[in-house]
Amino acid sequence: MKALVIGGSGFLGQYLVEGLCADGVEAISFSRRSNETFRARGIEERLGDVSSFDDVDSAVRGCDTVFCVAAFPSIVMDPRPYYLTNILGAKNVVAACLKEKVRRLVYTSTQCVANTIESQEGVDESTPYAPKFLGWYQMTKAIAEQVVRAANYVPWTPDYDFGGVDLSERKFHSLSSQFTFPTEKRDPNREDSLMTVALRPHLIWGPRDRHLVPRLLARARAGKLARVGNGENRLATIYVENCADAHRLAAKALQPGGTTPGSVYYVSQSEPLNCWKWIDDILALVGEPPVKRAVSFAAAWRLGGALEKIYAWLRLKTEPVMTRFLATQLAKSYWFDTSRARKELGFIPKISTAEGMKRLGEDLRARNV
Repeated sequence: MKALVIGGSGFLGQYLVEGLCADGVEAISFSRRSNETFRARGIEERLGDVSSFDDVDSAVRGCDTVFCVAAFPSIVMDPRPYYLTNILGAKNVVAACLKEKVRRLVYTSTQCVANTIESQEGVDESTPYAPKFLGWYQMTKAIAEQVVRAANYVPWTPDYDFGGVDLSERKFHSLSSQFTFPTEKRDPNREDSLMTVALRPHLIWGPRDRHLVPRLLARARAGKLARVGNGENRLATIYVENCADAHRLAAKALQPGGTTPGSVYYVSQSEPLNCWKWIDDILALVGEPPVKRAVSFAAAWRLGGALEKIYAWLRLKTEPVMTRFLATQLAKSYWFDTSRARKELGFIPKISTAEGMKRLGEDLRARNV
């Protein structure tokens, strides 16, 4: 098996590449920048941008399995970077897989594609997409997930038409939350076709993280961190090595006629965590005090809505301190029934939250984050 990891030098991508290598798989990383660790270990790298079809096509060539973990997760108001990475990127990956005769594609989606503005506790994969998208990330990942799932069992072809849907940058704004990508019944037993699956993790964390935890610590140290809501909301999270394991299991489960091809799975730690206690526990790992300041969800929602309009109107490229989407993620409960992943993928988190937090603390202190 020769596997390509698109976004291989990123946080999850590094663990996935390393896990594949440990499995005896010939793993290749595709990213915009080279990775020093991969170079030292002699792991093949193919450099390029996921928004370039030629780059993706060249990287995919010769591989039989592709993992697409690349994404643009942010709350900036400019839609362009979301489109280029999340939608055009997914489109290029699917088209290249079909052109280069790839058999398996595992796509990293996100739990928020189905998030409402109210808490979701114990929901499963039958939950529909969000009735209203609160930001470009949520919207573009929902569309991309559908693009990937709709390509399941499509016969290999150099000119896949994506069901006739116009996914151009000029048109994608018009795709609402009610949009459903057209699908059709296809022969699952054709060997000359692509099989796809999507995973929906939430809050991937662990050692070597360069974004979530370091930004959280920076805001706390700057006195800019405040609890949103009553502090009782619970969230699904996933330790990064467990998340990488889930992706490898999903690839193995992509068997013709099985339950996995074309499906989506929630993956997380065994139990949800209290959001703000977990944040306090992360702060404590490096000797920082717990969060003391608090704002109501209603106040954060109003502030987020106002800042969204201001940033969009002024075309500011930086992230607002608050958006309506961020307010819901910080104040509402979002955790899921992961029994389907357990039954169909055999996914059971190997590393407990307690052990993961121990490893995270050691990493933060070693790097002096």
